[in-house]
Amino acid sequence: MLRTGEARSGADGRLIVLDFDGVLLDTERIGVAVWRELLREAAPGLRRVLTVRADRTLDRAALARRLAVAAGRRQARALWDEFERRNRALADRTDAKAGVRSFLAYCRERGHTLAVASGNAPDWVEGHLGRLGLRPHFTAVTCAGPGVRAKPAPDAYLRAVAAARTGTRRALAVEDSYAGLAAARAAGLPAVWVTDAPRSATPPAPAARRVRHLGELVGRL
Repeated sequence: MLRTGEARSGADGRLIVLDFDGVLLDTERIGVAVWRELLREAAPGLRRVLTVRADRTLDRAALARRLAVAAGRRQARALWDEFERRNRALADRTDAKAGVRSFLAYCRERGHTLAVASGNAPDWVEGHLGRLGLRPHFTAVTCAGPGVRAKPAPDAYLRAVAAARTGTRRALAVEDSYAGLAAARAAGLPAVWVTDAPRSATPPAPAARRVRHLGELVGRL
């Protein structure tokens, strides 16, 4: 699903397409923390079903399978419902990640076009962008949904590039997950990897640069 905004770039700017969860808002860390708390409360033995990838993102599909087997479908459904409640409550109280606001201000000064390509639902992404006052920075926000496959499919990036009407020649993706890096590569975009994963963690798709937060890109693009 694609929604356009009011941001525009200068003639010499480039297109920078950012993931949302884990890049603009620290929801990946929140989600893992909520699941650890829930599983500890439910039963000590359930903690082993938590599946976190090497890039420190939550593997929801693997968790759903393992939780259904270990706890049964009824308890698993109840735990997922409680996760969604706690996860949203915590996310709603969380500010943008370190470096986000300075990076967006820098991009505006440099005349870069900004867009979001997310694998999450439009109401989640648009809601948080609005709450944080960040929505005016982005020309387009593309989310997974009808006609837009989730990452690692390149759909969200291709839609964002098409909406910006800049082409991929001077486009750059900013991602935090292995799936997102793969999606950017499939769309033909070089990518910056925003991560605090150990240096030993090697993404399956190469990253043009690795940073801990967006503030490290100020003055470099």
